[in-house]
Amino acid sequence: MTQIAPKPASDQRAAPRMRTLIAAKIGFNNGQSALDCLIRNLSDTGAKLIVSAAVTLPECFDLIVPRKSLTRRVRIAWRRGEEIGVRFEDASPSDRCDPDASALKRRIRELEAEVARLQSRVLQLTER
Repeated sequence: MTQIAPKPASDQRAAPRMRTLIAAKIGFNNGQSALDCLIRNLSDTGAKLIVSAAVTLPECFDLIVPRKSLTRRVRIAWRRGEEIGVRFEDASPSDRCDPDASALKRRIRELEAEVARLQSRVLQLTER
């Protein structure tokens, strides 16, 4: 009978990882800043990146992978020297990383719904 060893407590990955050596770029500052990096492992939920230890990065940024024609919004999960673990964000690029943007989008949707209701009411009143 084969037993599967339990994951160590330090391994909190939700998906299996694949070792890689893929050149990528980190984009931030509304696309005005870019930094080269290497993707050392990759899964459906995140990646381990290698970057210069001296670089200060925002909590959220775009991971640009030209070889795969892919750009993903990520959030830093951990950092040790030149290694950075990132999680892929499921929401749109700014929703999780910028709570003000999420609130603004919600308010825009509310106002658009109110405009539609008012336009409908104006039509009702002008048809009489």
